[in-house]
Amino acid sequence: MRVLLKIITIVVILVIAGLIALPFIVDPNDYKPQISEQVEKATGRTLTLEGDIGLAVFPWVALELGPLTLSNAAGFKAEHFAKIASAEIRIKLMPLLQKKLEMDTIVLDGLVLNLEKNKAGVTNWDDLANQSTTKQADKTSDNNKTNTDPSAGLAALSIAGVKLSNANILWADNASGAHYTIQHFNLNTDPLVPGKPTSIDMDFDLSSANPQMAAHVTLGSELTVDLAKQYYTLQDLRFKTQAEGEAIPLPKLELAIQGDINADLAQQTLDLSALLIQIQELAIESTINASQILSDKPNFTGQLVVKPFSLRQLANQLAIDLPDMADDNTLESVQLSSQMAGSTDEIKLTDLVLKLDQSTLSGQMAVKHFNDAAISFKLALDEIDADRYMPPVTQDEKPTPKKAMPTASSGAAAASQLPLDSLRELNLKGSLDIGKLKISGTQSDTIHITISANKGAIKLQPMRANLYQGQYNGNVNLDAKGNNLKLSIDESLSDVQAGPLLKDLNGDDKISGVVNGKIKLSGQGSTTDQIKQTLSGDGRFSFTDGALKGINIAESIRKAKAALKNETLAPSSEVVKTDFSSLTGTFTATNGVFNNQDLTLMSPLLRIKGAGTADLAKEAIDYALGVSIVETSKGQQGKELADLKGLTVPVKITGSFDNPKPTVDLATLFKDNAEAKINEKLDAEKARLKDKLNDKLSDKLGGNIGDLFGNKKSDTETDPEATPESEAETNETAPTQTPEDELKEMIGGKLKGLF
Repeated sequence: MRVLLKIITIVVILVIAGLIALPFIVDPNDYKPQISEQVEKATGRTLTLEGDIGLAVFPWVALELGPLTLSNAAGFKAEHFAKIASAEIRIKLMPLLQKKLEMDTIVLDGLVLNLEKNKAGVTNWDDLANQSTTKQADKTSDNNKTNTDPSAGLAALSIAGVKLSNANILWADNASGAHYTIQHFNLNTDPLVPGKPTSIDMDFDLSSANPQMAAHVTLGSELTVDLAKQYYTLQDLRFKTQAEGEAIPLPKLELAIQGDINADLAQQTLDLSALLIQIQELAIESTINASQILSDKPNFTGQLVVKPFSLRQLANQLAIDLPDMADDNTLESVQLSSQMAGSTDEIKLTDLVLKLDQSTLSGQMAVKHFNDAAISFKLALDEIDADRYMPPVTQDEKPTPKKAMPTASSGAAAASQLPLDSLRELNLKGSLDIGKLKISGTQSDTIHITISANKGAIKLQPMRANLYQGQYNGNVNLDAKGNNLKLSIDESLSDVQAGPLLKDLNGDDKISGVVNGKIKLSGQGSTTDQIKQTLSGDGRFSFTDGALKGINIAESIRKAKAALKNETLAPSSEVVKTDFSSLTGTFTATNGVFNNQDLTLMSPLLRIKGAGTADLAKEAIDYALGVSIVETSKGQQGKELADLKGLTVPVKITGSFDNPKPTVDLATLFKDNAEAKINEKLDAEKARLKDKLNDKLSDKLGGNIGDLFGNKKSDTETDPEATPESEAETNETAPTQTPEDELKEMIGGKLKGLF
């Protein structure tokens, strides 16, 4: 036994001594041609060893290479596929005797790697990959046939690290025209041991000519790679980049990513914990747990938090111009939090809370089918002043003059088209509740809107809101399936204070009072003007205890009356308005023209009946009023109009919605009134004469008929002054008549006397 041990010891010493002496006996540079020949057989490429090869054996098998190049594949532009300034590979000798491969740090300096794709989509490494795959398959097949020893192969592999310095990688895609370059690439790692964490640090510059872009990237992490278990981790990941250029959607991008990433391919799971993504001032925290990541239907759950940030400041840093807003203090605070779940084709957000300045939106929403997004939601907004986010209105801003309506041909071309294609793409279903809303100056609360949209059919119903001590209810339907947008609305107002509403909306409460109304309208067109011109339907309205501002009908009548008398009316400090206790009416609409024929206004002084039209598209009024002065003298200086009591004064209102122009025609009124009085007197005289005729006719007929039937009195009785002589003369001259002839003569003579 002792002899055997001595022999083994001597052999080992001789082997070690031989290995130590090997570099002095054998010059590896003598084998450069053979090395190049073997590489060409294996790859089809030419390996050129320009520098000396250094070889050491003990205690490391060390190979040091000077400059070398590997030729490119045929048909590609770059002269070399790869080029290295120097390389060093060291392997521990003694562990090899135990089938363990322990390598020192692999050092590569000055690597230049040219990667290309031609217009046919073939890369300059496809030939290497194909050869490697074929040989690996052959080797595996041979091993299965000849090597049945489970202990064959390496028992362990460890690498002390990788050091890659000053590397350059060029990528040219001639199919798409994209060109990217990685320069000054540096990589350092700690020992690479399967299943054990190792520190990794790298940095490089990335640039592109098409598209134009430049970036600097740094990355650090604790990397664990376990090929046997298919388990990979990046702990304490630290990734940073600064980028700018045309290819970057922002003028200058600062991006940082931190967190832990764990991938278990055997279990098909991926966990991202404590993940922090920061873009400029925007910080996003997230935790994501994904499963079935290698299947056709991977899914995930997690949490998303966007920390408070100033959107206005972020936009300024990114040189993004925000639209002008009425309040420059908006967009100063934005934050978001939500639970999320989804897959490659959908995402659901629950416990969603979005805060924008002083407003908070909460609820849930989901998006399905990203290629043809279907969105569902149930959201609640506590309050918002939307006017703060609207364009500002300056004090010296003047109203845009009203233009004449364009012709049908020019109008269609000039007006902006409605976004029918975008409306057809909407696929929405959900509800929105708003606690308090201010928009266009108006205030409302307890707002509820239900929305559905699918293939151009859009419904906003029901809609309701508390509005100025009253309530709004409405249904709005849009049909964008065809070339024109079809609109139909069914809306109502109940007990709404019209004055404050109009004051907030337009700055001018032209009508006040409690309004109730209902309207049903429909129209169609590809522009808003076309829809206005086609609106048709009907409605009704009523106002109580209010006033028409801008129109003082009583004052207009007084001025007209004074003008007829060549009098000057004293200036009045009275507000230009017409008070009323009620104002009611119904209307029909045809092609944008609203027609009302039953307007009724009642006030302490006036009673008004009206009829006319209002053209919505032209904003023009053509209205006729009949104003009656009532008996009361109260209200709006009624005493001055007392002499017009009982008359109906014609009032014409023309002009526009913004500037109505009332006119009063008292001259015609007085003329018509005089004619009426004359006709009234004539009618009275005719009646008097008619009564007198009837009385006389009655008396005469009664007496003569009495004489006819024997009640005739003697001449002396009827005429006390009659003498016998006159009677005799009469008897002598009068012819003999029948009773019938006497009656006819008497009646005829009496009737003639009457006329």
